[in-house]
Amino acid sequence: MTQPAPPTEPALSLPDLAVALGITALGVLLFFGTQRIADSGMNTVISPRVFPLIVSVGLTLLGVILIAAVLRGDRAQPAVEEDSDPDAPVNLAAAGIILGGFLIGAFLLTPLGFVFGTALMYFSVAFAFGERRYGLMLLISLLVAFVTYELFTRGLGLTLPPGILKGLI
Repeated sequence: MTQPAPPTEPALSLPDLAVALGITALGVLLFFGTQRIADSGMNTVISPRVFPLIVSVGLTLLGVILIAAVLRGDRAQPAVEEDSDPDAPVNLAAAGIILGGFLIGAFLLTPLGFVFGTALMYFSVAFAFGERRYGLMLLISLLVAFVTYELFTRGLGLTLPPGILKGLI
């Protein structure tokens, strides 16, 4: 009769630790960024810093809790309805395409304008998720970016860079 194998320590999940550290770092950075928000100068009970402060403290606490869980050996598990293998190798191509589209779109935001820079970001997300109808992707990306521009500039009164469409929109 064979003896059962002794229980082994759960391996530290580096991806889970990276997410936990990233959430913690985001909370800390947001906290320090919140300190740079100027007071409105009005005699108000709630200053412009209150809600960003709540979010930054919440993110930091969540990150610390996640770090403790990961160090205890907990791992993120896929939902029951997901048909995935948590031990399968990670394919970072889609994330790289989205990140690349975001960085290029952000770089082009000022010279080309919000509509074209944001449309490039939307286009990259659709491409990363496997859409290959380029004409449709281009049309929808431009349309959603234009509607977003109009809502933010006319609806909320924000100033966004018009870029090469200055005078047309």
